[in-house]
Amino acid sequence: MTNTAETLASVRNTITVKATIDHAFKVFTDGFDTWWPRSHHIGRQPMVKAVIEPQVGGRCFGREADGTECEWGRILTWEPPNRFVLAWQIGPTWQYEPDLDKASEVEVRFTAEPGGVTRVDLEHRHFERHAEGAGNVRAGVSSRNGWGALLLMYAARATDYHPAVRPLALIFTINDSLASRSFEKVPAEDLWRRPTDRSNPMLWILGHMISTRAQIPKMFGDPCDTGWGDLFARGANLGSAAGYPTHEAVQAVSQDVNRQLYATLGGLTAADLARPPLRTPTPAITTIADHIAFLVMHDTYHVGQLAYARKALGHQGVVG
Repeated sequence: MTNTAETLASVRNTITVKATIDHAFKVFTDGFDTWWPRSHHIGRQPMVKAVIEPQVGGRCFGREADGTECEWGRILTWEPPNRFVLAWQIGPTWQYEPDLDKASEVEVRFTAEPGGVTRVDLEHRHFERHAEGAGNVRAGVSSRNGWGALLLMYAARATDYHPAVRPLALIFTINDSLASRSFEKVPAEDLWRRPTDRSNPMLWILGHMISTRAQIPKMFGDPCDTGWGDLFARGANLGSAAGYPTHEAVQAVSQDVNRQLYATLGGLTAADLARPPLRTPTPAITTIADHIAFLVMHDTYHVGQLAYARKALGHQGVVG
C-alpha cells in the first residue's frame, strides 16, 4: 500500500431536495432505478435495471437484458430513513471486487430540515483499501460525471414538484442522461466537427442547450449566468474551437445551471405557473407554464440533434 493511497481524502457531496425525509430516502434506495444513469454500469451488456436491496447484506447490482446480475456493492448499514452505508466493490480497473476488505465505503445521510426539505450528505471514504489504484477510484467518483452529477440526477427525481411541473422536470432529467451518453467515447477532435456544412458541432449544441436552460431561473429573478455571453446564442456565427470553452468547462457550467434549474422548478407554485411570461416566443404561450413547456421541447429537439451528430460522425447510436 502506498503513502498516496493512505492519505487520500474522502469525497463529500451535499444536496438539498424539496421532499420529506422518508420520500428522499425511498427515492434514493427503492427508486434507485428511476435516477441512476444507464451509462454508469460495469457489466458487459446494457443495463436494464439498477437495484439496491433494502437490508444489511443486500446487494447493489445492475440487471442486464439477458437476466445477468452484475454486482458492484453491498449494504453494510441500513437505518431508514436516516442513513445507509454500502461497500463500493468497484476496483481501480472498474471491475467488480468480491473482497469486502478491498472495497471503499459510501455513506449517505438524510436530515430533515425546516420547510419540508431534506439535506442529503454523501461521503465516499476509505479509498486506501483499493491499494495502489486508490487514486484512480477517487478521481473517478470525484470527476464531473461522479457523485456531484449523480446527486443532481437524484435530486431532480426526488423533488416534490407541483403536478404540472413534474413531467417537465422528468423530461429534463431524461435529456440529461441522453446528452451525457451522446458524448461517450467521442474523441476530442470530433467535438467540433460539423456532420454537414449546415449542422452545428456537438459541443456547440450542448452549450446552446445549457444557455437556454439558464433562462428558466432567470424568469424568477435568479441571476443564472453561464459567463458565455452570446457564444451559444441562436443564430450566432460559429467561430474556431479555440474561442470556446473546453468540454470539461462546459460540463462544469452545466452542473451549476442544472442545480439552479431544478431548484427553481422544485419551488414553483400554481400562482407562479399562471403568471404571464416575460416574453412570448410564440403566440400560443400565455403563461410561465407554457413558456417552460416550450423550453422543454427545445431541449428535447437538441438532444435529438446530438444523437444525429454522433451517428453522422461514425459513432454508435445513443439508444437501441
